[in-house]
Amino acid sequence: MPLNVVCFRYRPDGRSEPELDDVNRRLGEALLDDGRVFAGATVYGGRAALRPAISNWRTTAADLDLFVEVVRELGAAAAAQVVAR
Repeated sequence: MPLNVVCFRYRPDGRSEPELDDVNRRLGEALLDDGRVFAGATVYGGRAALRPAISNWRTTAADLDLFVEVVRELGAAAAAQVVAR
């Protein structure tokens, strides 16, 4: 199976780029702490982002659905912690 790496940012509406950096750093930490799914954190183009690597041949659509669900859940919590500047 080829390695599939995707960089992306969690982007709630109405947030400045520096706020989005803070949200994504917090989200990366929350994903590690939570443990249900994994995505590495990175800086891409000068911005904080997430970098999941989907490389296990047994990864299913349900696994990816869970990943999206957890990112949305923890992302909303991370965004709630970031005070608008």
